[in-house]
Formats: sequence, structure tokens, C-alpha cells
Amino acid sequence: MTQDEFWNHIQATRRKDPEVHAERLAHRLTKLPLEEILEFSYWWDIALAQAYRWDLWGAAFLINCGCSDDGFEYFRRWLVLQGRTVFETAVKDPDSLAQVIDPEEEMVECECYPAWDAWFAATKRERDEAGYNALMQALKAQNKKPPKSRPGRQWDFEDETQTRRRLPQLSALYLDRD
Repeated sequence: MTQDEFWNHIQATRRKDPEVHAERLAHRLTKLPLEEILEFSYWWDIALAQAYRWDLWGAAFLINCGCSDDGFEYFRRWLVLQGRTVFETAVKDPDSLAQVIDPEEEMVECECYPAWDAWFAATKRERDEAGYNALMQALKAQNKKPPKSRPGRQWDFEDETQTRRRLPQLSALYLDRD
């Protein structure tokens, strides 16, 4: 599977609700050969690594009124589901999310694992220790590792001055509303 094919699968299943989108994506992936499901997982991990950046974490912190480690992972999963253009633009400029975010949404995240869901469905394995061990073995057998994250410089997300300087459009949406 190429990176373009990865993004095409995401675009083809696009829905406004990220949970529904992830379910549709997993269902679509289930129809692929197992090797392609695992390759999708590889590209998914690459995208998550690319989005592991302090400036994006700061945006997630602002958007979600705080953001733990797990919360940032779910935010990045949500971001991947937004599609290639939104994703790549946000990785370069997290403040661009002001153009796609609805500030009325309570949380912007998605705890989803579409490739894993597809793999379990396609292999008819149970989601137990043996099933997860088999999945990990299959992923390991690919012998592909996503690149290491390059998170950039850490900064204090609770420092409103820094936040306003780094994320002016998102700050206007979240810090300046009544």
C-alpha cells in the first residue's frame, strides 16, 4: 500500500462523526488482504509519529481544555481522520485548525484503531491476549518501523502569552470567547 492509497482509504470513508468514520474505515479495510491491512497500520503509525509535535499538543491542549498523553494520542487519531490536506496543513501550522474546528464541540479526539479492528475482523481472532500477541507478531514480521517523532521545542501550554503568540487564531476561538 502506498501513502496515497492510505489517504484514499481515509477520504473514501470520511464522515463528520470521527467514531462513525473510524468504523467505516475499519469495515473497508477488512475487505483488503491481510498484508494491506498491516501496511495501512504502518502508514497510520507514520502519520501519528509526524503529528507528535509540541505545537500540535499545544493546539490540542487549547482545543480540549487540557490534554493528557492519552488525550494527545486520541487527538492525533482524530487529526488523521480529517484527511490528508487538513492533516498535513496542521502538522506544518497547528493554528490552521482554527479553520476546521468547531469550538462548540466538547472534545476533539477519537480513540480508534481502524487497522487493528480490521485485522481482528478479517482474521476472526478474539481480542484476547493470544489475539493481540498474534497481531503484534504480524506487525513485527513486516519489519517496518515508523520514523521517530521530531517533537520540536516543548513549551508551557498554560502560559497564555505563549499560547497567543504561537496559536493566535485558535486563541481567538478559545481564549477570547465568553
